[in-house]
Formats: sequence, C-alpha cells, structure tokens
Amino acid sequence: MAVRIGFIGAGGNANWHMDMLRDVPDAKVVAVTDLAFDKAKAAAEKHGATPYASHKIMLEEEKLDCCYISVPPYQHGEPEIDVIHKGLPFFVEKPLATTWDLAVDIAERVEKRGIGTCVGYQIRYLDIMDRAKEMLDGAFVNMVQGHYVCGAIGGWYTRLALSGGQITEQATHMIDLMRFLLGDVEWVCATKRQGAVVTADKLDASALGKGSVSNQAAGLQLHDYNIWDATTLLMQFESGVPGSFVCSCQVNYMFEVLLDIFTTDFRLKIDYEKMAIIRKVGGETKTEVIQADTSPKIDATFVKAVKTGDFSKVRSRYADAMKSLAVSLAAVESAETGEIVLVAD
Repeated sequence: MAVRIGFIGAGGNANWHMDMLRDVPDAKVVAVTDLAFDKAKAAAEKHGATPYASHKIMLEEEKLDCCYISVPPYQHGEPEIDVIHKGLPFFVEKPLATTWDLAVDIAERVEKRGIGTCVGYQIRYLDIMDRAKEMLDGAFVNMVQGHYVCGAIGGWYTRLALSGGQITEQATHMIDLMRFLLGDVEWVCATKRQGAVVTADKLDASALGKGSVSNQAAGLQLHDYNIWDATTLLMQFESGVPGSFVCSCQVNYMFEVLLDIFTTDFRLKIDYEKMAIIRKVGGETKTEVIQADTSPKIDATFVKAVKTGDFSKVRSRYADAMKSLAVSLAAVESAETGEIVLVAD
C-alpha cells in the first residue's frame, strides 16, 4: 500500500521534496497546506493532492501515514507539536528551530511518544560519505576546515530572528557533515562581520538553488536586513580534532561549499558533488576524484522507514540533529559575547 504523505509548507524546498517523492515507490503526496494558500493549491494540483489552508484541518480530515514539515525556521513549533499529537512520523527541514528551548520541547515530545523522525540533512546520504567514513575509520585526523560562501538572499532569511542567520540556516549542512564524519563538537569560539551594503540587485534568490521568498512577499524592506555578513568558527571536537569553519552570504560572485579533512596519510576534499582523495602513491602525490551519486536517497529512506516502522537506516533523526543545531547556537552566542562556548548536550 502507498504511504500517504501530508506536506506542511509548499515553498521551494517542499516542492523539491515532492518532486523527488515521485520517484520513490509507495510514496503518495495526498495533502498540502501552506500559510499562503495559493502555494498549497499550486503544489496540490501538480501532485494530485488536496490543498488545505490550515495544517490543523489537514491533520483532522486526512488519513495520513506521515508528514513533511518544510517551513521557514521561525515557523517551527506548532506544526511539529500537532503532528506529534496525531502520532505521525515526520520529516522536518533544518534548522530544527531558532531557539534551543523549542527544539528541546519538541525532542522530549518525540521521545515520549516514540515518534519516528528524519531531519533534512541530505548530504549524509551521498554515497561518497560512506567512502569517507570508511577511510576515516582508524585514521589519525590532524584537523578539519570548511567553508560555505554564497551571495545575499532575500525574504525572511534577511532577519536574524526569523532565520537564525546563515550559520544556523544554511551552514548547518556543513556543520552537520563535520559531525557525521568526525563526531560531536565540545566547544566553539566564533567571530562575526557585519556592515556590507545590501542593495536589491544583490539579493540572489538562486543562491540556495531552490529559490527564496522575496522581500516584498515576506513584508520586509532592505533596511530590515540584519543577519551577519560572515561568521568564523574555531571548534574542538570531542575526539581532540581541531577544526575551523567560515561562512559568508555576501560573496556575490560565487557559490562554494567545501569540507577539507587532513589526516597523517591522506587529505579529503568534499563538496556536494564529489570527493577528492589526495595522498602519496609510490613517492608521488596523486589525486583521485570520485563523483557522487547525487540522486536523493533521504526521501526514499524516510518513506521506507515509515512503511516498515524501522528507522534504524535514517541517518539524521531529531535527537541527533539537535547536536548540529547546538553547534550553530553556540557559535551565535560566542560571536555575540566573545567567549568560548560549550556546546549543549
């Protein structure tokens, strides 16, 4: 039987997942809701689903097997609580929240009800990550460094209170990947930069690759722009590995995401599409480049987990994803206070 899926949120990211689910056997999007009802109607029409103006009505009227919660960071909370109340497994987009207390509240409800979850850290599911973990197993990692740079984005993203800023909303993908490959982070020390001149022509909705809400649609003006232009982190992993990470959303001429891991015997350079292995072979330094299979596996993994009731293959459950959120929030606190901040358990 088909797994009946309801979507809370019908923005660019939600539509991307709906498109991916078309290729997942047994997956059927049957209901879509969004605060902007025209978006819900458009997505529902495209996927043969029923549109709703309210997620509460959708949850009451539809017989669902699970939900996708794909909403802006500041809208997390009520959707998760209502879905948990219905006892439904759910897929939720990162970041889990913009505050730690809300994420803790949701996590406690998930654990109490025994709800199956999956968080949208899809990079974990790339085949090259399996190879990377195999190579790093037993290797002595000297250090890790990473960066996430792109152009300015409009809409709710521009307000720190709504998005959490780049370190929480976007760069969390690479922070999570660092954790996936190298383990948990003990502490962070961060700095920030702010003051770039932002003009309408620099707001690049294509930077995320999935589009973005316009300033006009979000009811925001350019003077509302208050996220940081850049953030730098020093971090100490519990394993003893030192790391550094930088991100900026004011690099208006490129989009680049990279993770660089240095061991005593080889170097791994990882981005969204490939992994380069650099090492000496016969006294000569050589580079092997492995292209990633970028077909989305996260949706298929989640649907299979819902169908079987076995979530052991899900690589990004809620409780684990909280540890990635904790790193971002610790970085924000550190950048604001100038202090080293221990990462919350």
